[in-house]
Amino acid sequence: MAHLFVDLFDRVGDPVPYYTLDDQDENNRLFFHDLNIHGAADRAARVRIRRGDEFRRGDHIRLMDRVRRSNTDTISVDPDVTGDVDLNRVIFNNAGFADRTAAVLIVTNPNQDGGFRLRVKLLDRVGQEFPTLILYNWEFPPRLRFADLNLFNFADKTAFIQVERGPNFRDGDRIILWDELKAGTITQTLEPGDFDLNTLVHSDGNWADKVAAIEFDLQPPV
Repeated sequence: MAHLFVDLFDRVGDPVPYYTLDDQDENNRLFFHDLNIHGAADRAARVRIRRGDEFRRGDHIRLMDRVRRSNTDTISVDPDVTGDVDLNRVIFNNAGFADRTAAVLIVTNPNQDGGFRLRVKLLDRVGQEFPTLILYNWEFPPRLRFADLNLFNFADKTAFIQVERGPNFRDGDRIILWDELKAGTITQTLEPGDFDLNTLVHSDGNWADKVAAIEFDLQPPV
């Protein structure tokens, strides 16, 4: 039983992965995988995700440039978005993410029904094929308030945002962009939709490369 199986490929066109990981050991589930232990770090040019018997919509992975759970260059791959990704085409800081994955974190939706209210895709460039980061509202409950993009080394790097309704969406659910993580900073509210931040007005030009954090502003339960 597993939520996800993750196949890593040395080259984009390889028919067989060089390493596969999962979370199927129920007695000792390792959601965080240090690829250095298996000689599998900094080799992946492509990643494929296969759904396991326990898969819930929203289950996804984060690929990290260094072996730490935060404060390192991080990208997301989500089988509900696309489950087979050429990492050369996932842009982080104007470069592809191929041959950079040192650790993998499997992130599982705590909602048994796979429900969520909002999913946010962040892209480094306008027109990028695959999103760089994918964030769900349940990853950042109200007590946390913010998705701090500094934790992913992705603050001030977003050029395009997609805000998507989930199956539990309520009218009025939205996100708020924060220019900085402090009181009195510049903010911008976004309803579900696609947004080129180069065209979104900011007091200092536009919002491209100015998003430091995202707040999930959800309507209270009925």
